[in-house]
Amino acid sequence: MPVLHVDDLHVSFGRGGDRVAAVRGIGFELADGECLAIVGESGSGKSVTARALLGLTGPGSTVAARSLRLGDIDLDRLSAREWRSVRGAEIALILQDALISLDPLRPVVAEVGDTLRAHRLARSAADRARRVDELLRSVGIDDPELRRTMRPHQLSGGQRQRVLIASALAGRPKVIIADEPTTALDATVQARILKLLAALRDDGTALLLVSHDLS
Repeated sequence: MPVLHVDDLHVSFGRGGDRVAAVRGIGFELADGECLAIVGESGSGKSVTARALLGLTGPGSTVAARSLRLGDIDLDRLSAREWRSVRGAEIALILQDALISLDPLRPVVAEVGDTLRAHRLARSAADRARRVDELLRSVGIDDPELRRTMRPHQLSGGQRQRVLIASALAGRPKVIIADEPTTALDATVQARILKLLAALRDDGTALLLVSHDLS
């Protein structure tokens, strides 16, 4: 049984004559420990597809599918409250621009710790700090006790991207969606991030990789 099953997914925005179809009839399956890539030019609906899988297409959108399932969870029938229990714990999203995605006023420990708090995976602030250190270390960030106290502008581009990955890993999700995870990074850091994602796949995490770069 695939961990993620998408059949005939359609996403549109607006109503009536102003309606714009962003995704038309996409379908795929993703198994544990598999990496599947959605590749296409800018504006082709890749990120909209990714966001539809987490219920994040926003107001004014219409999402319809013959089947949209995460394991035994019917994603197109979830309420807002039910979505909050699924995001981060069952399926997580790594966004493409860490500098914009991370709150510039919050330290790393708060950003990564949000998932731990939301899903009650750490009982106290001290427990969260210890778990954040473990997560930062697992994604290759040196001196995590220091880095978790920093704000995004104090980190390099590669470190910020790794913080986003650590945040996605915090809830131990079955599926991770990585939306252009190496954008704006130099070639050396890109290779490190892709190696890290490959290691997650090798550990059994299902990975959906979104990119405009076929290579």
